[in-house]
Amino acid sequence: MSPNDHATAASAETGETAGRAAAGSGAGAPSDGKAEVQSSGQARRLLSRDGNWWWNGRRWIPATTEDGLWKWDGGRWRPSVSLEGRRPEDLAATLAVLAEDRYAEAGAYLAIRIADWQPEGGLRDLADQAREVGERLRRVDDALSSDGQAARGGGILGRRGVPYGDRRQLEEERDALRSEYRALTARVGREAPQPSVKEADDILGAARNLDERAALLTNGLAEVDEAERMRADSAVAAQKALAAAEEARLKALQEARRAVEAAEAGHAWAVAEARGRLRSVLTPGSGELKAGLGLLRLHATLLETPNGRLPAAGLSAYADTAPQLWREHRNTLSDLVLLETPEAENFLTALSEGSSTLFLLITGSTGALLWASPPGQEKGAKRFAAVVTEHSREAIAARHEREGRARKAENELETVTRDRSGIEGSEAELARIEADAGLLGEIDEAKQRLERARADTPELGDARRKVQELVGKVTAPPEPLQVAK
Repeated sequence: MSPNDHATAASAETGETAGRAAAGSGAGAPSDGKAEVQSSGQARRLLSRDGNWWWNGRRWIPATTEDGLWKWDGGRWRPSVSLEGRRPEDLAATLAVLAEDRYAEAGAYLAIRIADWQPEGGLRDLADQAREVGERLRRVDDALSSDGQAARGGGILGRRGVPYGDRRQLEEERDALRSEYRALTARVGREAPQPSVKEADDILGAARNLDERAALLTNGLAEVDEAERMRADSAVAAQKALAAAEEARLKALQEARRAVEAAEAGHAWAVAEARGRLRSVLTPGSGELKAGLGLLRLHATLLETPNGRLPAAGLSAYADTAPQLWREHRNTLSDLVLLETPEAENFLTALSEGSSTLFLLITGSTGALLWASPPGQEKGAKRFAAVVTEHSREAIAARHEREGRARKAENELETVTRDRSGIEGSEAELARIEADAGLLGEIDEAKQRLERARADTPELGDARRKVQELVGKVTAPPEPLQVAK
């Protein structure tokens, strides 16, 4: 401690009296604001001028913690750097930077006092290099400082300032030398053995203290990261297991739904096929051509006429004159006459005139036909009537056979339509899969595993508590300095 610092403390009252005043002890001490201001002023006067020492009433003790993080202001510890509210990562980086500053500071001491600690080998070369770079840096600083004084004073003893280009070059050289000097002195500080030089060893102690705490925080954060990574890996695995369980159930459901759809489609196709077979039986088509007369065409199943079709089964055909047909089929012809068709008009004319014109009358269950035979085709008309009557019996037999096949097709259609066993079986399987306790249980278990995996693990909790404890130790101020008793 410098004599001036001692003098500052000695200018207070006696040591013990000053100590009691700083502690706020003593009988009859004033309690008003003025007394508090006086006490605060006395406490500040107990600090050395540089603030690094404090008089405790008996001796001078350090007013700065070894690591340099806290300074005693006479009444309490104040942080030298901002520590509160900082993230552990930032705090570790701050401690590492402060440690590097201490190493560089100690290295600077050691570089100019090589003879006092006598390093050997590569360490001596490193210290020499740091000293040389430091000397070059001082020369550049001196040059820039002298140039600044010359510029402000208009020149000292006729000295001119450094040209702008040279000054800029010097500034760039100074920046490069500062960076190199810091790196070299920090290396010297880190590699220097202890003991070396008292001043350097004191700084190195603080540097290593900061370095150790930065390393502890960094390692603690690494443990947190590892625990979080393991938790994340477990969560990813659990998420995959959950996705697999859900996928398995979804796949089973999709297959069951496709089976239901296939069963429904199969049933619809079978019904459509049965309907088609019934329709083909009920509508066999015209069939083979049996005979023809003018515009009349007799097929296996029907008779085509200019006015429509008549089923071949049950037809009766008669070829005769109008008076003869009227006597034998009066009722049927009366109905046809009511229709006032051209054929009916011709028939009435022939009937009233007693004409010998030949008419063809065809009757069936669904209607009747009257057709006038052109002159010269009387034989053909009679032959056509005979063929129609004869074929009618064959058509009736075919119709009976067709009706039997139709009843069979109807029964088949009804059976196919009512048979939903395939659909019901597929729907039952779908319902079973939807309520499958095994598939649902696997999903529930996977969800529970995922929740457990996402929760904080004991390892993660321990790692975080460890980091918080380290942060608390770094950011908590030391015990207050006490006045000696």
